[in-house]
Amino acid sequence: MRHHPSAVLAIILIGGLLIPWTATSTAGSTADPAIAQQEQRVEIVIRNYEFQLTQPTPIRLHQPTIIILRNQDIVRHGFASPMLMHLMIQGEGEGIAAYGKGVEGFYVDPGKTLVIRFVPERPGKYSFHCDLHQKMTGELYLLEVPAA
Repeated sequence: MRHHPSAVLAIILIGGLLIPWTATSTAGSTADPAIAQQEQRVEIVIRNYEFQLTQPTPIRLHQPTIIILRNQDIVRHGFASPMLMHLMIQGEGEGIAAYGKGVEGFYVDPGKTLVIRFVPERPGKYSFHCDLHQKMTGELYLLEVPAA
């Protein structure tokens, strides 16, 4: 059986700025499983009432993923997303611990950091927002596309 290469294209939209990420993979490849299971990291800084991506990073479906949220504002912010509702997630931070399905979001106090762990299961458009400051929004797109 022949396996066709595919890629996952993730695009994050924060404050009107589109940031594309591309990751290429080969289905059924014999890549080292230890490398394949490394956690993918996305770091977002909250500053001046905005979500700011620190460095574009490829995101692959079915791989452990970490979102690191650093609140550098002087007020509390929320991070909520329908994406979290259907995934098994783990959220950790100072005074925060949540694990399971059905978690709608988290709050991050000024100067604090939140770490959310999950495994993206399916392509799609995933929005996120601060439920305390409605103008703070972002979107993450996970799209499976054929590799060139």
